Amino acid sequence: METAPTPPLSLWRAEFTDAATEQAYRADVQGRMARQLRIALWVWAALLLLFALPDYQALGGSRVFWALLGYRAATALLLLMAAQALRTRPHLAPQGRMVMCLEMAGYPFFFLFLLLRPEMRTWTIGMVMIVNLSLFIFVPGRVALGVWVALAGIAGSVLTLLLTGTALSLAPGLTLLLTLPAVVGFISANRLQRAQRQEFVVRSRLQQANAALQDEIARRTALQAELQRQATTDPLTGLLNRREFGRRFALDLARAERDASPLSVVLLDLDHFKKINDQFGHAAGDEVLRQVARLCQESFRAIDSVGRMGGEEIAVLLPGATLEQAAVVALRFAQRLAATPVVHGGHTIHLSATLGVAQRLPDENVLDAVLHRADQALYAGKHGGRNCVMRAQPDGQFLRHAPEGG
Repeated sequence: METAPTPPLSLWRAEFTDAATEQAYRADVQGRMARQLRIALWVWAALLLLFALPDYQALGGSRVFWALLGYRAATALLLLMAAQALRTRPHLAPQGRMVMCLEMAGYPFFFLFLLLRPEMRTWTIGMVMIVNLSLFIFVPGRVALGVWVALAGIAGSVLTLLLTGTALSLAPGLTLLLTLPAVVGFISANRLQRAQRQEFVVRSRLQQANAALQDEIARRTALQAELQRQATTDPLTGLLNRREFGRRFALDLARAERDASPLSVVLLDLDHFKKINDQFGHAAGDEVLRQVARLCQESFRAIDSVGRMGGEEIAVLLPGATLEQAAVVALRFAQRLAATPVVHGGHTIHLSATLGVAQRLPDENVLDAVLHRADQALYAGKHGGRNCVMRAQPDGQFLRHAPEGG
């Protein structure tokens, strides 16, 4: 299978050239990026206020000290407000514009510090170099926007140094000195952000592949369940087919032999079903079979197995039921069937059935043997006038039970 090409990345911006892909990436990382940026802003604000102590030691309570402290406090407050805003608006982090504005607002402090304390020229140059490196590596943002911040910081620093008496001949060297950390930071951040976006592409494809695999598993599971249903049930009625009915008998037989419990079978045949087909049509006959099947599923126990043997014959396995108990259940079903007519095509079709009941004998280990005796009882009921329950006694005789009104 061919692998889709990786979306192209801008060489110097380290961002996807496709706007939709870039937007998806930002949405994916915004939570994590916002948390990292909040930490960076808290550390930035803390360092600003912490370095007020050396200012006080050097300047005391002078106007210069208070001017610097005011700028520090205002910048720290701005940083903390931005950190708070990121809690409810994490999408601001990957956009990068807020970070850029904060960095632009923070740089003039160094210019002011240099103007008010020119004796700290060397220290200020070192701090600007650190900041030029840190704004790419330690402060989450967009590489392209960081470049403009670094350029503004370098230009402002060199201009301020010249205003404080630095020789013009030193300007090229100072510019190079301040630029090198920014270049290193840019290259590092560029590579890191490209790697993060490539990882996003791989992760997204893995998620898509996993989702497709889950869909395929679900589809195959549903297909397997459907094949299993088709292999074990009658398509018209939804009852067990004869093969599955035989398998259920084998299970119930093993349980009956293990527990020494009874196992009975009820075989029912709808009375005058051919007349229903001839008079109302085969569609009506099919609807009759479907309703009888639903009635069986509602009337018998969950542990009972109901299967269609063919035509209008339906068999029921009753594990744990004696012959007498099975006959009572069969009689109750016959009465309910008679009280539940089928309405189809504007016609009301009244139903009745003849049921044969047999209990498995100790030497009967196959389904056909029990069904044969239940079938003999059923036909004895047919010849005896239909609409009845006929018990196959162990001695070979049949005992008739007629429903109320039968």
